[in-house]
Amino acid sequence: MSTSAVTRSSRLRVPGALRGNLIPLAILILLLVGLTVLAPSFLRVQNLLNVARQASIVGVISIGMTFVILSGGIDLSVGSTLAVAGVVSASMIVAGMPTPLILLVGIAIGAATGLANGIGVAILRIQPFIMTLAAMVLFRGVALRWTGGGPIQFRTGDSLFDFLGSGGIAAIPGPVMVFALVSIAGVIVLRYLTFGRYIYAIGGSQEAARLSGVPTSRTAIGAYVISGACAGLAGVMTTARLSSGDPLGGNLAELDAITAVVVGGTSLMGGSGGAVGTIAGALLLAVLSNAMNLIGIGPFDQMMVKGLVIIGAVLFAARATRRRLVERGVPPGGLRGVTAPASADSSGGSPSTKTGERESSHTSQAQEEIRR
Repeated sequence: MSTSAVTRSSRLRVPGALRGNLIPLAILILLLVGLTVLAPSFLRVQNLLNVARQASIVGVISIGMTFVILSGGIDLSVGSTLAVAGVVSASMIVAGMPTPLILLVGIAIGAATGLANGIGVAILRIQPFIMTLAAMVLFRGVALRWTGGGPIQFRTGDSLFDFLGSGGIAAIPGPVMVFALVSIAGVIVLRYLTFGRYIYAIGGSQEAARLSGVPTSRTAIGAYVISGACAGLAGVMTTARLSSGDPLGGNLAELDAITAVVVGGTSLMGGSGGAVGTIAGALLLAVLSNAMNLIGIGPFDQMMVKGLVIIGAVLFAARATRRRLVERGVPPGGLRGVTAPASADSSGGSPSTKTGERESSHTSQAQEEIRR
């Protein structure tokens, strides 16, 4: 192949964050085009700002969720974490405490719940689904116990607290600015910092990453801490927006976050994707929800549509993951571990030799990911 052909091929390459989900993204783009005809009010500036505001809280949670899913885990407790941080924030604002302290406490609560999840997964070796499912129930109970089962209503004239919920600077909503800052931080960490490369490495193959010198346990714990901190921040933002600390707040937020991450091209198997795709996923889901409201689709039907979106996104993500494995010459599932059943194959090689070759191959891939 000539150099010019290679150059043209590289120029036409689709960004990795979107490559695995071109079809659902194309459908959503067609939906946007259709909205300009069916609901001209969609393009009004105020409506577009509302869409961005709607995407902000789910987007903040989704950025944190991206770290966990990239590392090969899952976090089902983010909705309950949001509720705990929210009710504690409401109690603090009622007590007259300063907003900076409230914000720090909310983020710290989220980070603490993430630390508990990370220790359970990385140190105690509990399956991420089971650990975070238990944490989801536990933290929801904590939020309900804190409030006695009802919301904590309040009024505040604090401009900073209002900024986090319904305020803003000029025409730009405050939550949108917070989402932008969190998104930029997520992109920088995952693309340019060593910790981000470690996240990708353990998501590709935890054992190979360990053999390459990656601190796998600390990295996994760090991913859950980031996810929890983002959920805690979202809890403070939700409380500021509603002027209420609701122990039932954040219900199904974990599903919205997972959907945004997967629609954005991050593989549920880990090791592939990124924050840029998650940002696009969160915005696209907000646009979809707003579109259904504008054309008169009821809330129950909207839930069914979101369910179909989740199924479609997972199916396309799985297909994209299989295609990438085939392109790399790795059998499906080959990146998730470094050992295989001890039986000789038709080539005549011994089991120990084949296993050693696989270990060397996977370790080399992990080392290459860390170098990139």
